[in-house]
Amino acid sequence: MKRYAILASIMVAGLAAAGVSAQQGGPARPGGGGGGGGLPGITDIEKVSDNVYKIFGAGGNTTVFVRSDGVVLVDTKLANNGQAILDQVRKITDKPVTMIINTHSHPDHMGSNKEIASARGSIQIVAQANSEARMAAMDTPKVTQSFRDTLTLGKGKDQIKLYWFGAAHTDGDAFIVFPAEKVMCAGDTMAWDMGLLVDPTAGGSMVATPETVGKAAKTIKGVDKVIEGHGNVNTWAGFQRYVAYTRKAVDVAKRGNAEGLDYVQAYDKYFATDPAMAPYTGEALKPGLEYGGTPKSRSQNNIYVAMLELKGEKPPLIMGAPPPPGQAPRGPGGGPGGQRNAPEDEHLHL
Repeated sequence: MKRYAILASIMVAGLAAAGVSAQQGGPARPGGGGGGGGLPGITDIEKVSDNVYKIFGAGGNTTVFVRSDGVVLVDTKLANNGQAILDQVRKITDKPVTMIINTHSHPDHMGSNKEIASARGSIQIVAQANSEARMAAMDTPKVTQSFRDTLTLGKGKDQIKLYWFGAAHTDGDAFIVFPAEKVMCAGDTMAWDMGLLVDPTAGGSMVATPETVGKAAKTIKGVDKVIEGHGNVNTWAGFQRYVAYTRKAVDVAKRGNAEGLDYVQAYDKYFATDPAMAPYTGEALKPGLEYGGTPKSRSQNNIYVAMLELKGEKPPLIMGAPPPPGQAPRGPGGGPGGQRNAPEDEHLHL
């Protein structure tokens, strides 16, 4: 329990340092400021397909799936955003929220479970088994249904398919598919169309990520749109490009280790020179980015983490750019620990 409380406090402290509070109930300008000193708060609900919508801001994306008998939410942002989420849902339907599905156990994706469950009196909460175990140690309503590898909920146009393929961002990342809508929620295995943030403290693994997302790309059929954990609605082609990115990052890490390179040298020699990786080498924060660094720093981070894993070392949790070559990651406040390690870390991304 203590570890998860520390993780949540680190994240909220980082958000506060960046000028965003954990409570951002009011609407904000899309891609701009609102409620939090310049970083995006909750924006107006956005239509993705006939019955699927997305609510951006104040943490991870919240996906809204309108079924014949009620509403399913995928992820509930940071704490204290439950009423704001429900207010956005009321803009498109009067049906009750009957279910929450959490893509994983980080507090920016399940923080308002408790508030929404309290407002409803009772609600079904679904998560992958590894996430369920972590959520059981947190101050959040109990998961009422978990799954190991796959789970099908409902049928026909209301059907939801859930998949787990292994570790990536955490070891409990779920892919949620609405077959009739041709839409998939990828959680933080993919966010902002740049490299993921690996959380080793929650079982995440960069080395495992290519296999995990590769299995998703091979197994899941009929999807046109991919709702990322933060920010974007991507295409299936964009997801396949991202799968290639994860493979490239791990391959570069292998080459770097074999040649005795540091992560910057490996990035410069094998990653930045590949034209196909151009979308993952940008040095500017993406418009509307809540927190999370640049495409370049995230790619370097992924290569750094993979190099450590391949050497048999356990990487730290790094929320931003990796440490300069030859230096150990620094923790909050500048000491050892690997939590925060650069000015860029003011844009935290779990």
